[in-house]
Amino acid sequence: MHPFFGWGFFLVLFWTFPFPLFGLEGLTVPVARFVQLAASLSVLVALEGAGGMVGPMLALLWAHVLVYSLILYLGSVVMDRWIAGRLSTHGRRWLLAGLTLLFVGWGLLDSPYDSSFHHSDAHASLAGLYR
Repeated sequence: MHPFFGWGFFLVLFWTFPFPLFGLEGLTVPVARFVQLAASLSVLVALEGAGGMVGPMLALLWAHVLVYSLILYLGSVVMDRWIAGRLSTHGRRWLLAGLTLLFVGWGLLDSPYDSSFHHSDAHASLAGLYR
């Protein structure tokens, strides 16, 4: 995978692309939010223990992180391979900049993220998601 385009595209999707939360209808967050929730719960488990539903919830969160990260990685590899033969390095940079603006702009101007783990509202933009 091309170090600039492939990994750059992966990171853009990692921070912005909404995936289903626990397979529940309509609940979506980016993989970075899954990492944030799983890391926070991991600290809680380390301090308090994993009794009741906390252990399965933690395992479920980390499983989501692994599966969705793999999906994003494979998608980035396919996109990188498809583009690598068709565009120059300069063209790949412009495409990555355009895709970044598209996904970040969509995340900021719309409210594509929906879950009960937001600060104030179930629907959130990219700025409200990580607040």
